[in-house]
Amino acid sequence: MRIKLSEKYQTEREDICNKILNILELNNGTFLLHDLDNDIEKQNKLLDMKEEIQKYFACSTISSFKPNFDCKRPYLNIVRSILRQQNYTFIGNDFTIKIENVPKKTIKYVIFRNN
Repeated sequence: MRIKLSEKYQTEREDICNKILNILELNNGTFLLHDLDNDIEKQNKLLDMKEEIQKYFACSTISSFKPNFDCKRPYLNIVRSILRQQNYTFIGNDFTIKIENVPKKTIKYVIFRNN
């Protein structure tokens, strides 16, 4: 019987999760979608990890890895999918921030680990 990727590459998968969390620069386990949407460098770092991710994760169910699939935020799709596979929980709440005294709606994501 074939060994699951999750069993075969436990250390590598954890390393990838840690890289993702470091790129996101969580503040008390949270980040704002607005910040990620406006940080092209972070987006590119996450998208550049696709090849490494494919070595250690089953990616057939992750839409960002499917050919000819158009996704509004492929970087967010990768983050959510990979962290969920490693038993992280992702909770998104509506959040309003002020930019130049103009209220702007965004989503505040909370990430934590299920043990």
